Amino acid sequence: MINNMKIINIFSIAFLIVFTSELSGAGQSDLPEPDELIEYYLKGSRDEKSRQCRKEVASLFGGKCTSCHNDDVTDFTEKGNRAKEDMKAAIAIGVTCEYCHAGKEHFTDKFEMAVNMFRLSEMMDVECNMCHKGKGILTPQGKTAKTAMLVENWVETGNEKCLECHIEKKQFELNSHGESVLKTLICE
Repeated sequence: MINNMKIINIFSIAFLIVFTSELSGAGQSDLPEPDELIEYYLKGSRDEKSRQCRKEVASLFGGKCTSCHNDDVTDFTEKGNRAKEDMKAAIAIGVTCEYCHAGKEHFTDKFEMAVNMFRLSEMMDVECNMCHKGKGILTPQGKTAKTAMLVENWVETGNEKCLECHIEKKQFELNSHGESVLKTLICE
């Protein structure tokens, strides 16, 4: 009974935080206009993209073009396909490779969080841009997810804690336990 009360109190606090943050920002959007969003990590003509890739990507990882591309640079290798996914994440959170990577097999202090976020996005079958719209900018779903992660001490409890209330690979759909907690929070 006491555990249930603690859970209800935690979720009540989370609900109030999310609810009041939405009220305070009513009518305002911190999302950039669509024409401001970056569509691709590499920009410009093919030659400009090639130079940018050599400068920012290949030099950082100590690799050659063939690390990510076939010999004709017409297709991606397995590593290159992974790099494309990482670039999508970089666009969503508004950073470059150096945010997590400090060279080949070396990482910044942001790397562990990035790994956890990739696991979360894989577990829930979503892309980074569901919650992120640039550096420090969250979508409404992202604000809700961040509040829940803070309340549940996600850094220590990990992604598995999410599955107590959510269905895996269902874009944050609630399971029966999550539904009952939500109903309790909104007094149904």
